Amino acid sequence: MKLLRLWLLQIRYAATRELMFRASFFVWVAVELAWFVIQLAFIGVIYHHVDEVAGWNRNQMIILVATNQLVIQIFTAFLMPGLSKLPELVRSGKLDFVLLRPASPAFLVSTSHLEIGPLANGAIALFVLVGAVQGLGLHPSAPELLTYLGLILAGLLVHYAVLMGLVSLTFWIVQAESVLLGYYTIFHVARIPREAATGWFRIFFTFAIPLLLVANVPASTLIRGLETGPIFLLLASAVCVAVLSTLFFHFGLRRYQSASS
Repeated sequence: MKLLRLWLLQIRYAATRELMFRASFFVWVAVELAWFVIQLAFIGVIYHHVDEVAGWNRNQMIILVATNQLVIQIFTAFLMPGLSKLPELVRSGKLDFVLLRPASPAFLVSTSHLEIGPLANGAIALFVLVGAVQGLGLHPSAPELLTYLGLILAGLLVHYAVLMGLVSLTFWIVQAESVLLGYYTIFHVARIPREAATGWFRIFFTFAIPLLLVANVPASTLIRGLETGPIFLLLASAVCVAVLSTLFFHFGLRRYQSASS
């Protein structure tokens, strides 16, 4: 409960700060919305020529892409802004102020900033998702919907772990902002149908960095119902990578030299 109250306070402060720059909000929404529309248009072009891609028809693919968009936008709103500030905190010595607070440094860094724009785009992704579900004539049961929401949280945990692991390199690398480009490059993997991936690519992005599970498993739950194997795989993978990235963060934290030292 203490961490929840602290998180809500940080969200309130961050939201107040963000609302001071409303132009930035509208620009963010416009850019992300344009990118999402391009993705949907690309799907339209593909399915103009084929009926299925790796066993996924048009509406199923829209469910996959919209699910991925929903996860990304929630992550970009609540967790990514804070994590991306870690290199600057380390380089400037401002991490000292975080370490003085009586709470987990990883939690404080992760939740210190908020972007409101992605929430609007997340709502649009949800609207598109509902339309695709209705287009397929699906009627998910309450357990399936609850499982879907739980898997969305698991997907957020995977993204958190991947980015936490990357930004933790800042304890060894001076200009660690460059590693963020690596995250921006690989997170698009999540919108690819898992059945379309083969060989080492599928193995690596299923078991080492489980991005292929992030949107595929929740989307499959809406389309095909509850499948125990994939659901367990995503949940177990999310917990494993989160634990490993947190340990890596604390390992790097031991190398940190405060501004006063």
